[in-house]
Amino acid sequence: MNCCSKRCISIVTLIIAVIIFIQTNFLTLIVFSLKNNYVQATSKVAQDKFREDTYEEIEEWRLIIPKINVSAEIKEGTSGEVINNYVGHFGETPKDNGNIGLIAASSGYKENYFEKLADLVEGDVIIYIKGDLKKEYKVSTNIVIKETDWSYLSTTEDNRLTLITGILEEPEMRRCVQAVEVKI
Repeated sequence: MNCCSKRCISIVTLIIAVIIFIQTNFLTLIVFSLKNNYVQATSKVAQDKFREDTYEEIEEWRLIIPKINVSAEIKEGTSGEVINNYVGHFGETPKDNGNIGLIAASSGYKENYFEKLADLVEGDVIIYIKGDLKKEYKVSTNIVIKETDWSYLSTTEDNRLTLITGILEEPEMRRCVQAVEVKI
């Protein structure tokens, strides 16, 4: 065999190898794409099912206090786990009307949403959102209470928010802010 023939065979072999390589990768790409689309489709179905089953958990529940740059998600409960990441809701208080009790950290946690609660004064705005419900409140009281004083979470005739947090270096005291709903 001469040099030219060997060269032609090498080129043809190389071309065939490239074609096989391209086809194999193309098939792999198609299979991967189909598999990925299937996973995404089944994942979306699972997510939609989860949303239907847990609507209460994913609806928006938020507290916004513009003056102190707070925009925080609210979660049910007052455990350290809840307060570490969210504003907690006192389960004994209502969620829509009446005296809504909320708690958050002022220091020492991952999220210290109420660290500047002492800066609020009468008339400052607080916005409360629960699903389609959006209410605006104005601060009426900002005081320090004993940690054992739960009277500010009592049932009221009006709609109000009661925000409670600890006070650094004063473990037996709590900051308590109350805000009364204003019609918007």
